[in-house]
Amino acid sequence: MIKNIVFDLGGVIVPLNREACNSAFSKIGFKDFNKILNDYLQEGFFLQYEKGDISSEEFRNIIRENMSPPFNRDVKDSEIDNALKAFLDEIPQERIELLLSLKENYKLYMLSNTNPIAISGVEKLFLKTGYQMRECFNKLFLSYEMKMVKPSSEIYTTMLEQANMIPSQTLFIDDSPANIDSAAKVGLKTILYLPGANLVREVKAAL
Repeated sequence: MIKNIVFDLGGVIVPLNREACNSAFSKIGFKDFNKILNDYLQEGFFLQYEKGDISSEEFRNIIRENMSPPFNRDVKDSEIDNALKAFLDEIPQERIELLLSLKENYKLYMLSNTNPIAISGVEKLFLKTGYQMRECFNKLFLSYEMKMVKPSSEIYTTMLEQANMIPSQTLFIDDSPANIDSAAKVGLKTILYLPGANLVREVKAAL
């Protein structure tokens, strides 16, 4: 019997727009940002940022260092932040309604590989739907706060322990096959969400 539902954020709750993000970075002087932007698990300094190993200030400075001169010294923090947030599309209202309806009967959690700049953008996207992000979940598990990322088994076991969840009573929804595989290995029930699928239908069919 499922008692807990854990949602990934990007690609599940919030649709992702890789090309918009790449285009936004190109406009401020960072060419081919697409090469370091991964839908599932970032690499290099981006991974350090999502693990909380470097600050937002350090992340922005690395971005500037890798820009094409003479842009790097003139780009503002807000321009870098807005370019990164371009990765995030509007949240479909039906997904918010799904969260709110599920929360009446289940404990809801978010487990996301993310970073402070992205989360500030997501909070605004939630507000545009009429709700605060944190009111839609019982607790948020964010990689940069936890100092660990999916698909490491450690992030799942830490979440289960902190939320006092039993794996067999917990449904996990993610769009990354690697994340789904590692979650299943620690005993979680899983749904691999594919872009374009009906999230509402898939979650309800699993309950």
